[in-house]
Amino acid sequence: MLRLYVIKRIVERYCSKQVDKINKLKNENLDACLVDSSYIDSLAHHRRKQRIVIATTKYNTAIDLFLRDSKFEKIEVEL
Repeated sequence: MLRLYVIKRIVERYCSKQVDKINKLKNENLDACLVDSSYIDSLAHHRRKQRIVIATTKYNTAIDLFLRDSKFEKIEVEL
């Protein structure tokens, strides 16, 4: 029982960090799009979107596997 609690706490910390990372990437992407309208067609934009999708997938998978009954909610991401 103690092992499950420890694993759950580790995953909760991981999810908190992932949420921060996802929000940071989204904000950076939005700021870059507002500054330069051609940014949307750039390789940097697509790479940042790819990092957002990867981080969101890891976050959602961690919730599915370990934190179904927690305060964390899944994040939807637009491709």
